This record gives sequence, structure tokens and C-alpha cells, in this order.
Amino acid sequence: MKLSNVIPVAAVSAAFTFAISNAHAISAPIMPLGGDTLAQPAPSYVEYHWDDAKREKLRHAYWILEKADQDYRGHKAAAMDQIKKAGEIMSLDLHGKGYGGEKQPWSDARLREARGLLADIVSDSGGKEHEHLRKAIHELDKALEVR
Repeated sequence: MKLSNVIPVAAVSAAFTFAISNAHAISAPIMPLGGDTLAQPAPSYVEYHWDDAKREKLRHAYWILEKADQDYRGHKAAAMDQIKKAGEIMSLDLHGKGYGGEKQPWSDARLREARGLLADIVSDSGGKEHEHLRKAIHELDKALEVR
């Protein structure tokens, strides 16, 4: 056997052994001096930012619903209640019971406008207030189905 044939085989074998030992070392958990494994940090959630424009849209949506006539089989009131709960979480003072007095098509248009404002500011990754806003949007969808 020639020495020139043995050297490349030995080099490849050594490189392969080195690669395997390094791959194992990289995947092994990091151990502190006490022997316990380090805990992975808990996933963090991005906090949703409620700027003044978004707060104003929420206020405006509530105001629109206050003015809308018709009961919509309780769905409008349920949507207002959910918006009010979201406002409380955000320290917004939303008040009123609505006074109505307009014809059905105008009232429907108000509900659609309020729904659009809520859809603009709601986020899937937001906090508890977003859950209330999603419920309010659902109630407005149900209200618009009422005839």
C-alpha cells in the first residue's frame, strides 16, 4: 500500500471524527457549574401600542353606535358593551346609552362605519382589549344580518 493513498484516507477520517464531535458539542445543553440545565426564557409577546389615533377611532366607533337607531335584537348593545370593556382596559371613558331616532338604512350605515373603525385598530396579537373588540365586531356582523 502506498503512503500517498493512506494520507488522504486518514485526513478524511480525522475530519469526519472532528465534525461529529463538534456537532454533538453544539447540540448539548449548556450546563452551569451546579450541573442544572439553564432554563429557556419564556416567549415574550409584543405589547400593542394604543396611540391617540387608535384611541380616537375607538371613541368614534362607540359614539357612532350611540347615535344608531334600532335595537338589532340586542347585538348593537352587546357590541357597545364589548367596546366599553375594551375602553375600560385602556382607561378610556366611554359612556352613553344611545338615543337613535334615524331610519334603518342610516342606522345600518352607522353600524358598518363603526365596524370598519374597529377592524382598523384590532389586532390578532393584542391583549385582552382586542378580544373584546373582536367580539364587538362579531356582534355588529350579527346586528347587520337582522332585518
